[in-house]
Amino acid sequence: MISLYLVFYSAFLLWQQWVLPAASEDIQGIVSTPRQCAQQLRKPITTHTDVLPQRIEVLSWNIYKAQHEQLLPDLRALSQGVDFVLLQEAFRDQQLFAIKPYARFSPGFRGWSKQTGTLLLSDFQPQLYCRFYQREPWLRTPKASSISRYALAQGGSLLVVNLHGINFTWGTEDYQRQLKTLTLLIAQHDGPVIFAGDFNTWSHSRQQLVQQLLTPLQLAPVTLSPDQRTRFFGYALDQVWTRGVKIKRAQALARESSDHNPILVSLSL
Repeated sequence: MISLYLVFYSAFLLWQQWVLPAASEDIQGIVSTPRQCAQQLRKPITTHTDVLPQRIEVLSWNIYKAQHEQLLPDLRALSQGVDFVLLQEAFRDQQLFAIKPYARFSPGFRGWSKQTGTLLLSDFQPQLYCRFYQREPWLRTPKASSISRYALAQGGSLLVVNLHGINFTWGTEDYQRQLKTLTLLIAQHDGPVIFAGDFNTWSHSRQQLVQQLLTPLQLAPVTLSPDQRTRFFGYALDQVWTRGVKIKRAQALARESSDHNPILVSLSL
């Protein structure tokens, strides 16, 4: 009976993705292909009124499509004093977008009534926002990711990467393809980087692949204390990697309003 249910559910998701594909928008300042993003990243930083302070706060959280009634109150409370909010399984909703002055959405899975994806909320306007999606090899459900660039007061720029990792695969080929889209673009950037999100690192091979791709770029994983991240098969699904910053405080806090727990990081540039 369970197998029959999974077959029908998978067929429904597959049909839904072909009939209701991920949204495609033409918004000024947003690019949606790796080639366009690489071209923009190679351009010099322009004069910008929004520059980042020396110390910033980051929140990363898979919010489970805000299905729990306590999710929005928890998110608003956690976002107080935070400069960057990186959400996965977010959706187009004015209540979410109103949390911060600037909202950038990367569309992924689209259901009957909601377009979900990754969402970047910030107190600062990005100079560049690149968004991508890649479909799951089985169910064909798209997983979204994004890269944004921000000017620094001392010159140069910060890259902020938000990832919802591909989940349902036997091997790591499709997962590696998704990660390499992002790491090849990070390689175009000389400055500091924050790479966070739901990595879906639920196996040794996935975790090893992340380390193999990010370590050569001089990115290092952030150690959390307390560390109450959601785990599957003993592996933490959510991660934060950084380069060129100093970690002041990093913690993963228990919350009942999502199936993932939020990560809060305080750092200086």
